[in-house]
Amino acid sequence: MLSWFFVWRLCGFGLEYFIGFSKLKYGKVIVASKDRGPGVKIPPPLIFLFFIGVAYGLDLFWPLVSVWPWFSLLACMGFIALGGGVAMLSVYQFWRAKTHIEPWRPASFLITTGIFAYSRNPIYLAFVLITVGLGFGLENLWIILCVIPASLVMYFGVVIKEERYLQEKFGDPYVAYKQKVRRWL
Repeated sequence: MLSWFFVWRLCGFGLEYFIGFSKLKYGKVIVASKDRGPGVKIPPPLIFLFFIGVAYGLDLFWPLVSVWPWFSLLACMGFIALGGGVAMLSVYQFWRAKTHIEPWRPASFLITTGIFAYSRNPIYLAFVLITVGLGFGLENLWIILCVIPASLVMYFGVVIKEERYLQEKFGDPYVAYKQKVRRWL
């Protein structure tokens, strides 16, 4: 039971998510401001993990032929290294800007430099790259193909909400940023 709690916390959920408080500190509850964030309900990593699980299950019952054994290890390492690098750069920039990385919490700063000067959603791009790398590593074509529905769910369930929220919160600077930088690449 305790291990599920840690998995839950790693996915970003906690008591403050459900009762609407922004911080629980030393037993004192600090009430959140009116800014409730973009309203994303499902952590983005769980979206990709769900589709990876479905793809893995599909491969057990209906395997697709994969004929790339010499290439798969190299591709796996390349995609996962690239995705991990993009994710680490993104996380570092969130930390440096002292703003929330969780998409259901309010943003305090609009990050437009570094990796965010090339992609408005580099962490989601990293999820795609890591998923493709995992597909190559497991030689599972279903996992590679699951990127398509996972990205669609991310777009309609997370990205649209985030963009609407950021435009309301930051106004013209965010509109200018949207016109200058692509959503994914």
